[in-house]
Amino acid sequence: MYNHPGTIWQTAAIVNRHSGPKSDSHTVTGTLHAGQHVTILCYSKGSPESFENPLHTPPTSDAWDFVVTGDQDLGSFVADVFIDTGGDIRQQLGSQGTCDALCKRLGGTGASALG
Repeated sequence: MYNHPGTIWQTAAIVNRHSGPKSDSHTVTGTLHAGQHVTILCYSKGSPESFENPLHTPPTSDAWDFVVTGDQDLGSFVADVFIDTGGDIRQQLGSQGTCDALCKRLGGTGASALG
């Protein structure tokens, strides 16, 4: 219902996936590659990240997207600046698209996976 498609920017090369919404080397859970498609399940506020994307949308943002790449992917956080969603994810998903709101809708189920 709130899932949103996205693609890792072609100019991003390799992007780290994190267990939480912050760019800490201890939270890296894997990588995504330029052009890779993802599904955004929700977003959270986290540590600011910067990236100059081709559309020159805000180069710095504290939005982090909880993404999956397929049915078997447990998901992880990626800084929103690395994902082309066609706009600002916070405006696209609104307040109901936050990971906190998703956890409430799920009744706590899966909440630990969403940080």
